[in-house]
Amino acid sequence: MNFNILFPALIPVISGMIGWITNHIAVKMVFRPHRPVTILWFTFQGLIPKRKADLARKIGETVEKELISHRDIQKAMQSPQFHEAMVSILSDKIDELFQNILGSSVLSELILSGETVRQIKMRLMEELEPFLPSALDMLLKKVESHLDFKKIVQEKIDGFDLNRLESIIYTIAARELKAIEIFGGILGFVIGLVQVALITAGKFY
Repeated sequence: MNFNILFPALIPVISGMIGWITNHIAVKMVFRPHRPVTILWFTFQGLIPKRKADLARKIGETVEKELISHRDIQKAMQSPQFHEAMVSILSDKIDELFQNILGSSVLSELILSGETVRQIKMRLMEELEPFLPSALDMLLKKVESHLDFKKIVQEKIDGFDLNRLESIIYTIAARELKAIEIFGGILGFVIGLVQVALITAGKFY
């Protein structure tokens, strides 16, 4: 085959391969290498491993500001549904308490009739239910003093194994990352065609 024909035909193919390989390496370098590698005067390290601490801190701040906060917990704990759930739990615990008491003594069962137990339970509920909001408020303050969403998320991500993190991100974004590589190949092929067109056009001048 004439080399003058073969060479121009190979230019788009070679350019496409270079574009695909370049983007493939760029995608890999988001994670690789995990540890700094020095070649001559240049030091290389994957973007995620290098900025892992900053990434963990930023995600922690975002989670606390935008996704979930102590205010969200407070809102949930002050909702009517939560109050009803707590009243139901309190009622069940009182029933369980009386059952344990009555089941442990025949004399207690004789003294405390069913109606007496019901009256005592009603009285206890009347006394305890108004106390629930303040009890929940105290509980919320305890939670706030011991629960730091930003710190928890930051520590979790910072302690994440890089291989596992890489696997998770590749699993989620596999299609998009592959598209980046393919786009590099297509762009390289198009640039190769432009080069061939310029070379061919130059022969006529």
